Amino acid sequence: MMNEVENKDWVFWAVKLVLVLSLLMLASKSFSLAVIKKNLYQGLARDNKIYEMDIPAARGSVVDRKGRTVAESIYRYFRIDGESKVYEGEGEFDGYKFEGKNLAYDLKRKYDYGQSMSFVSGYIGRANETDVANKKCGVELGPESMVGRGGVEEFFDCKLRGVDGKRLVEVDAKGKYIRELGRQEPIEGKTIQLSVDAYWQDKIYKLLDGRKAAVVISEPKTGKIISMVSSPAYDPNDFSFNRDDIAIKSVLNDSENLPLLNRAASGRYHPGSVFKLTVAAGGLETGVIDGQTLIEDTGIIKVGDYSYSNWLWTKRGGTDGMVDIVKALKRSNDIFFYKLGERMGPDNIHDWAYKFGYGAKTGVEIPGEVEGVVPDEAWKKEARGESWFLGNTYHYSIGQGDLGVTPLQVNMSTNVIASGGKKCKLSLIKDSKAECETVGLNSNTLSLIRSGMEAACSEGGTAWPLFGFKTNIACKTGTAEVGDGSQETHAWLTAYAPVENPEISITVMVERGGEGSDVAAPIVGDILRDWFSEPETKVPRYDENHKVVYE
Repeated sequence: MMNEVENKDWVFWAVKLVLVLSLLMLASKSFSLAVIKKNLYQGLARDNKIYEMDIPAARGSVVDRKGRTVAESIYRYFRIDGESKVYEGEGEFDGYKFEGKNLAYDLKRKYDYGQSMSFVSGYIGRANETDVANKKCGVELGPESMVGRGGVEEFFDCKLRGVDGKRLVEVDAKGKYIRELGRQEPIEGKTIQLSVDAYWQDKIYKLLDGRKAAVVISEPKTGKIISMVSSPAYDPNDFSFNRDDIAIKSVLNDSENLPLLNRAASGRYHPGSVFKLTVAAGGLETGVIDGQTLIEDTGIIKVGDYSYSNWLWTKRGGTDGMVDIVKALKRSNDIFFYKLGERMGPDNIHDWAYKFGYGAKTGVEIPGEVEGVVPDEAWKKEARGESWFLGNTYHYSIGQGDLGVTPLQVNMSTNVIASGGKKCKLSLIKDSKAECETVGLNSNTLSLIRSGMEAACSEGGTAWPLFGFKTNIACKTGTAEVGDGSQETHAWLTAYAPVENPEISITVMVERGGEGSDVAAPIVGDILRDWFSEPETKVPRYDENHKVVYE
C-alpha cells in the first residue's frame, strides 16, 4: 500500500516539473521575441506589404446571329524567362494561378473571323487623352485602359465594358508573393448578339478575293443586316490579340487599297443606274408618267453643244425603240430616264431620293457612316456657286453628277421596293426592334417597278449572269462613271429574292470594277446560288480574255 502511494507522488511531481519547464521555455521564447528580437521582427513585418491590385474585367463577347463567337476576351498567363514571356495557359481569370508562382497575365481581345468581320466588330485600343478627359462611359480611365475603336466595339463600348475587380495581395520585402488576402471578382461586360451571319460574312469576303468592293445583305421587311462586307480589310487581331506593329504600320500606310475604309458605310460613290429605281417611283407617284407612257429611244439627245446618249448607242449604235417604264428598267434605258428626270425636275428627284433613304444615315450601329450627297438647285448654288442646268438633271436622273451614296443606302432603297413600300432602319443587332416607316407607294407603282426589276434579271434584261435561276429574282444593274476623267466605272447590282416573298436583298459594288452586269452580277449570282441551294445553276461571267465561262 505504501509503495502504491509513493508511485503516485512520483508521477505527480514529474508532471508538475514538465509543466514548470514548459512554462519557463515559453516565457523565455516570448521574452526573446518581445524584447531581444523585437526590433528584428518589427522590421520584417514592416517590410511586408499589402497591395490592392485591379483585376481588369473582360469585355462582353460579340456573337453572330447563330451564337458563333466573333469577339471574346481571354486572360493569357505568363512568366518571364530572361526577357521573354512564356505563356502557361489561357482562359477566364483565375487568381489561384498566381499561388506560389511568379505569374502575370495579359487580358487580350480575340477576333475569331479576323479580316472578314473587322468592320462589323471593330477592335480595341488604349484610351487617348480625349477618352480620359471625357470619362468615357462615366468611369475613370487611365492610359492603360482599353476602349472600342470602330464597329460595334466602339458603338457599344459602354455596354461591352465590364466592372474591374480587386485583389489584396501580401508580398515580402523582396516583392515575393506571400498570399492573397481577399478578392472582389471582376464582372464581365454584356454580350452583344449580331444579326450578321458570320458564315456568310466570311464566305463573301473570300469570294471578293481582295477586290475593292462592298457587299450588303439584309432582310427587306426588318432591315436586319445579314452581311456587311468591305474589301480589302484589316485584321483586328493585329491591334489586340497578337499586336503586330509592322502589320499596323502597313495598314496605316496603304493609300492604294485603304484597308481601314469601310466601303459599305463610309465610301461615297456615284450609284449609276441603280438610282433609277428611285426616279421611277418618284415619276409614277407624282403622275408625270404612268404605266402606258412611252418615250422613244433616239440613242442620243442633244442640248446645245452637249450630247447625252444611251449606253446601247454608245456601245453598239443601237436603240430600244419605244420604251415604257417596265422596259426602261429592264433595259436600263438612259433616254427614258433623261426625259423622265426633265419632267420631274431636280427638286422632285431630290425629295424622292430622301424618301428612299439617300442623303441620311441608315442607322446602322457603327461609327463613321456618311450621309452622302443628294443635290438640288439650292445645293449647287451654295456648294458650287453655279446655276442648275438641264444637263445636270439628265446626269442626276441616271445616278451621276453630284449624287453620292453608300452601298448601305442603295440596299435600304432596294428594300423599299422589296418590302412593299416600307423603309426600315438598317441594324446589325439581332434583337433590336425593327424601325420602319411607310414611304407611300401605291400598289401600281410597286407592281410596275417589280416587273421591270424582274425583267432585268430575265432574258433580254441587262443582268445576263442571273438569267438561269429557278428562284425568281428582281434586280437592277448600275455602271457609274467615276467622274475623275479616267473612264473607269463602279460596277453595281442590287437585287432581292424571291420576288413573291423576299427573304433577302443583296447590294454589290465593285470600285472601279467595270460594268455592273459583267462584274457585280456574277458575285450576286454566286451568293444567290448558295443561298437558295441551286448548285446546278451555272453563273456565267467573263474571263480575262473577255470570253464567257460558267462557274
